[in-house]
Amino acid sequence: MAPTLAARAPAFADSHSGSPLRWRTSMGLLALVLWAGWMSKVDPRLFLSRQTWAAVADLVTRLFPPDLSLDFLKVALHATLTTAATAIVATSISVLLAMPLGFLASGRLWRTGSGSPLMRAASWVALHGMGAVRSVPDLVWALLFVAGLGLGPLAGTLALAVSYSALLGRVYADIFDEADARPLEALTGLGATRLQVFLFGILPQRPALLTSYTLYSFECSVRSAAVLGFVGAGGLGYEISLSLRLFDFSQVLTLIVCFVLLLLLVDLLSRFIRTRLGVRDDIAGPTAKPLGRRVRRLAIAASVATIPLFALPVSGVTWSNLSESDTIPNLLHFAGARLRPSYSPAFLDHVGLLALQTIAISVVGTAAGALLGMLLAFPATRLRSARHESLDRSWPVRVRSESTFWLSRLSSNLLRATPELVWASLCVIVLGFGPFAGCLALGLHTGGVLGKLFAEAMEESPQQPVEAMLAFGATPMQCMIWSILPQSWPILRRYILLRWDMNLRAATILGLVGAGGLGQALYNNVQLGDYSKVSTLIAAVIVLVIASDWLSQSTAATEMQT
Repeated sequence: MAPTLAARAPAFADSHSGSPLRWRTSMGLLALVLWAGWMSKVDPRLFLSRQTWAAVADLVTRLFPPDLSLDFLKVALHATLTTAATAIVATSISVLLAMPLGFLASGRLWRTGSGSPLMRAASWVALHGMGAVRSVPDLVWALLFVAGLGLGPLAGTLALAVSYSALLGRVYADIFDEADARPLEALTGLGATRLQVFLFGILPQRPALLTSYTLYSFECSVRSAAVLGFVGAGGLGYEISLSLRLFDFSQVLTLIVCFVLLLLLVDLLSRFIRTRLGVRDDIAGPTAKPLGRRVRRLAIAASVATIPLFALPVSGVTWSNLSESDTIPNLLHFAGARLRPSYSPAFLDHVGLLALQTIAISVVGTAAGALLGMLLAFPATRLRSARHESLDRSWPVRVRSESTFWLSRLSSNLLRATPELVWASLCVIVLGFGPFAGCLALGLHTGGVLGKLFAEAMEESPQQPVEAMLAFGATPMQCMIWSILPQSWPILRRYILLRWDMNLRAATILGLVGAGGLGQALYNNVQLGDYSKVSTLIAAVIVLVIASDWLSQSTAATEMQT
């Protein structure tokens, strides 16, 4: 018997109870984007201006052909090696510092069970201290080290070492806390100390994850090292900044190509190390390791350990630099004598306005990047349906489909391979100084990142609804819009939220090249030597980043509950 209307009413009401909430959420997000566009001075009329497109055409014309002269290729090679060496040494230092920091910050070792109150307090301080350190962007650390030590790769190496020590230390602590508790309880029952529990109970369980996250940290460090030169920390960023100031855009294109090739090489090297060390096999489960595999792993580990020794002179970390320049006394004097915050009411009001502008830049950049990423993801997504593969398509249609697919994939790779700061520099040249250039720069880089992530997520969606729609005569684009996109939307929404959190961090430093927000004021005050205002601006950056972390975690927890 068919259910009565009264019986069906509750189910109908439940299925539509979220519609008003979704409508209100959508309207709230639209209002937020409109406010952010007004706050960041977005002017859509610039896209219709002949002067803007003339500037774009002039920029593209001056970028090509790249400068391939022998003298400049030597400069580009040296800058590339400096960037790689900076990342290698910084990652090595961060690993050496992060291991004891992660050990001290581990809640399982120090903040559970019986223990000394002093060590509990030290563990809490280490955990939250690393959170405060990693909330300061890498480029801000580099700016401070350059101000304290002078120009050169040494400032960039130390900046990355400080930033990634805090990041890796927190990751290591989480990895240690997730270890199986049974061997640890057995060791504790036998009277082992916490250090012995760590060395013989935790570390043997987690070598694969530690290696995996360390390699990922190295990849991120290479990306960061390439842009630290914008504040004088050497490497590719310094040469790109110098070429931009000289308006020699053919050199800029050569340096960007070098950066892309460096990222490709690092990715291949990381995959090789992961494969040879059997990281994936170890994560999947413990297996018997033949003697040959162990010898091979030891050889690779020894080779990796010796690379930083050769990279030390190139990165600027030499005994002469550390001793003759009085590095530590200079840094301590700089931090103690100059980094005193300014509490002027007028300046605090100005900082609050700049913080709102920074948030607006991140919101507009994320919204524009999500839209661009969606446009790139549709043609870059392959339907895995058997019915779609069996459709009778002529060769011109297949050629057009394949060309569109690879063009979209290539566009996404190029957009995300170019750092936000480089995009911001180019957008400032076309649009002029101001937050609008920062919005566009974030949108271009985010579009490349999200285009790749969106395409991968949509390709993994179930294909049965696609089969049904194709059977009724739907086109592939209709299947994408009405089947794949709705299924993938929860994952895409999480990617957008995660990217906004990262864009807020990036928006705090885009102003270093004139793209508005806190970064522009930070750079200007460093150049003027007004370090009291610099301290206040850094505090504002820390507050913004911590607030975004809290908001992201709260939103993720809410989604998991619902």
